[in-house]
Amino acid sequence: MKLLIYVFVLLVISPAIIAQQQFITQGKIEYERKTNQHAFMEDGNIWDDMAKNNLPKFVTFYYDLTFKGDRTLFKAGREPETKQAKFWGIFDSENTILTELDSSTTITQRNIWGDNYLVTDSLRNVEWKITPEIRKIAGFDCRKAVGRVMDSIVVIAFYTDEILTNGGPESFNGLPGMILGLAIPRLHTTWYATKLALVEVTDKDLVAPKKGKKMTGTVYSTEVKTILKRWGDDAIKRAYQFLL
Repeated sequence: MKLLIYVFVLLVISPAIIAQQQFITQGKIEYERKTNQHAFMEDGNIWDDMAKNNLPKFVTFYYDLTFKGDRTLFKAGREPETKQAKFWGIFDSENTILTELDSSTTITQRNIWGDNYLVTDSLRNVEWKITPEIRKIAGFDCRKAVGRVMDSIVVIAFYTDEILTNGGPESFNGLPGMILGLAIPRLHTTWYATKLALVEVTDKDLVAPKKGKKMTGTVYSTEVKTILKRWGDDAIKRAYQFLL
């Protein structure tokens, strides 16, 4: 009798345990990107003070990350409910990025002031340090990690190991799971997942962008700096956002 009860309990409990151990390998994540554009403006500058009075402090846009296995595609998503005015030079480059984690490559379509670039590069190298801190994002428990890119830019990320693909917004990756939260203090910008759609993803959903002047990441970096020099010191200060 005890054996029958034991078998019955296992039959009831086992499916629940198995369900809890299932991991997500494909789907679509929406990210909300929020930038404090007032932080880019100088105090005491008459033009910047006028801009602060006429522009919202935060500007918000949405992006989608479609993923399956070792491939992700990051691109612009739905339009904000309210059209938002943007300060000159704040994230003028809107990226479409195909990331192939298995081959450690990215193909990025960038548009800078009307010119399209198609950049092929290796995966971004981030020196991550994982911490004990946990934060709930889009219904997932996410662990905090702190990294550094371009020598001096600090990046704060929150990832979940319930999503096996180790990707994230823009070109960030390299953690043991999907990055659902990202903050770059230098750019006064955050990316946070708002929802996950468990949809079936096909190869047609993960097609690399094709439009733009083809170049490597090294050549693109040099070209960006050359372009920004023409626009003066204010433009050069924002070079980081064109290299994400």
